[in-house]
This record gives sequence, structure tokens and C-alpha cells, in this order.
Amino acid sequence: MNLPHHRDADSRFDIPLAEIRSDLIQEFHEHWLRLSQGGRLPCRADMDPVNFKRILPNIILAEIEPAPFRVRYRLCGTRVAEFCGNLTGRYLDELDGADLWTTSIYARQYQIAVGEKRPVFSYDWMEGASGGRNYFQTGIWPLASDGANPDMCVAVEDYLDLHRADLKASAEKNTR
Repeated sequence: MNLPHHRDADSRFDIPLAEIRSDLIQEFHEHWLRLSQGGRLPCRADMDPVNFKRILPNIILAEIEPAPFRVRYRLCGTRVAEFCGNLTGRYLDELDGADLWTTSIYARQYQIAVGEKRPVFSYDWMEGASGGRNYFQTGIWPLASDGANPDMCVAVEDYLDLHRADLKASAEKNTR
């Protein structure tokens, strides 16, 4: 689908896994595939953090509310919180200061993951203190308590070599 982004073509959404260079995202994808045997989606209980400890700082666990469709963050890793603030307990569509167009694109990615019962990958950027672009990559995977109907998602955000000090003061508010 490769959804366009309002900033420019340097942000890409719903891209093939082959375009993701993040080791963290690749590693979590392999873990999710191992749990997705026989056409069954993994559930939250299948996700033992011991199996992906090095990825935990980059994890987001989100509840999905189907009607109307909403994303509520249940858990936010420390690396995600460093760039986005603590999202725990917040709804995607209610984030303070978030760019509404970007928020709708992230909501659409969750809708694709849930509706099509498949992972969604993207890369985006945040503006640096010197005005340059600092890229990050994201993967979103559906989880289903009953193995078939997604009711949660796990996301992994990899900020690659980015450091919080490299960003403009308001940049973290534009990542969702």
C-alpha cells in the first residue's frame, strides 16, 4: 500500500520487510512468525519477554478497540518513552501536540495490521536540532486472544543511531 506522508516521500508506510534494515524489527518479526504457526495469530500470553529482552526498550503494546476503531497504549518501552514520552494509558488519537495527519497514518497502520491480520512496516523521520532528518523504522504485529481476531498489537520502533539530544525540542510529538 505504501501510504504517502504529508512531509514528503522520505517517509514510507506499509512497506515490504525487505526494506527494513533494523535488526530489532527483523528479530521480533522472526519471533512473531515462530508463534504464528498453522494460521493462528499469537496472543499476548505467547509473548514471553525473556525471548526478546534486548528489544523491550523499543516495544509498544497496544490494545485495539474495534468500534469505533481506537488504539490504546498499554505499555511503552524506555527507548520509545525517550523519544515520544510515556504513552502508557493514552489513546493514539488523543496524543497532545501530535500532528493529526501523522496520527491518522499511524492509526491506519494499526487498522491494516488488525484488518488484514499481518505485520505492517514503515520508516519515518524526526527533525534534528540542526534541521536535518533523523530516520527511524517501525513494525506493527497483530495479536489475538482467540488466535483469529486481533485485539492487541505489538510495535517495535527502532531509532537506529538516533539520540534524543539530536532532535528539536518538539520532534517527539510528531512521531505518532
